[in-house]
Amino acid sequence: MKFDINPTKEPILKSIVYLSVPMMLEMGAQNVFNLVDTYFVSRIAYEAIGALVASSMVTILFFSLAVGISTATGMYVAAYWGAKKYKRAKYLYSNALILLSVISIAVTIFVFIFLKNILHIIGLEGLTFRYANQYLSVAVIGFLLNFVFYLNNTTIRSVSLPTIALKVMVFANLFNIILDPFFIFYLKLGVKGAALSTIVSIFSGIVLQNIMLKKRHFSFTGFRINKNIVKNVVKKGFFAFLQLFFRISSMLILIKIIGMISQPAISAYGTVIRIYQILLFMVFGMANASFVITGQNFGAKFIEKAKKSAFVSIGIAVLFIGTLNFILYFNRNALLSLFISNAYVKNIALNVMFFYAVSYPFVIASTISSRISMALQDTKRPSLVNLFNLWFFQVPLAYFLSFHFKETGIWMSIAASNLAAFILNFSIMRLNFKRIQNGTVIV
Repeated sequence: MKFDINPTKEPILKSIVYLSVPMMLEMGAQNVFNLVDTYFVSRIAYEAIGALVASSMVTILFFSLAVGISTATGMYVAAYWGAKKYKRAKYLYSNALILLSVISIAVTIFVFIFLKNILHIIGLEGLTFRYANQYLSVAVIGFLLNFVFYLNNTTIRSVSLPTIALKVMVFANLFNIILDPFFIFYLKLGVKGAALSTIVSIFSGIVLQNIMLKKRHFSFTGFRINKNIVKNVVKKGFFAFLQLFFRISSMLILIKIIGMISQPAISAYGTVIRIYQILLFMVFGMANASFVITGQNFGAKFIEKAKKSAFVSIGIAVLFIGTLNFILYFNRNALLSLFISNAYVKNIALNVMFFYAVSYPFVIASTISSRISMALQDTKRPSLVNLFNLWFFQVPLAYFLSFHFKETGIWMSIAASNLAAFILNFSIMRLNFKRIQNGTVIV
């Protein structure tokens, strides 16, 4: 079945299905990356799981820069594509690629120099610290590749070619599945092998991205920099970067609070995060589809269609992914047993899953609402929601409740934060549509 589609011409439901299915499959394939790494690393030691998840959060903290630039790029490319300004879209992508490459090199140097300091700051100790240090000492080498890979796939989705992004992710993922056990066990590289496997797989994915894009005449246009383009991408991308930065940095603070109570609880929390990424990446897939549909219709000035598609997307996602959420919860014992053999750690993880399950429908609606606001070129307000909700509500609440309920208080704060984020992001999305309909410029 051909899933590439023009959302400015096709019916809303058809656009949602044809774009969201390959995007959810793509994100699902990306999740397999993480689960495969987690499965093989868990065979080393349960401390290695906590180290892997903490390392991933450190990586994503800096990777949020790539997400910011890529989101802004995708936002403009989707609008230009909807308005049929194809050359402008390619030129903007090329400027963003140069900008992101420079940023990634600077980040790589910074992390390499201050790696041990960063791990001490987030509260890792003993074997968890050692495994995290080993993993990141290799993973940092691949920052440039990861940044470029993400930008390319965001751009591919923005021009309504989700099947290409899916094929690339599946190809890279299969490569990773083969290389993981080879590097980790056969070459006896341990957690370093997991990092090296990911780097090689991402590189192969970039090669395939470029081949498939060139076939569709979408390629790098040269090293000619336009200062206004860079300025606009940075301006819009800054707030998209902050949104993810606030989320991941708050999670790292939670890890520090958890570690003050129990180091094994870090592994329990990390395992649940990895399991729930099965759903989270599906949410991202639906959110990305909504982003493209809204962005292209916004660019084509079909405001009513953009608005209707937004609400339909949220409704479908909550119903479908929300159902999967409870299926996941009812099979929690079997899922956790795949990664955790220690009874104490498993009991903590079961507790975490309860609070994730009851609040996850709010995560679904909140994430898609936020992404739709970004498609309407409002990256500022969603980032401010993350700042106040996570830093000034969730983190203080987690710290306070941890004194009374230990680690359970932290899981309670996460559920409360998920509800607050939904209320705020959904309200902002509705406000943005109202502003557009009234002719007010979003800044």
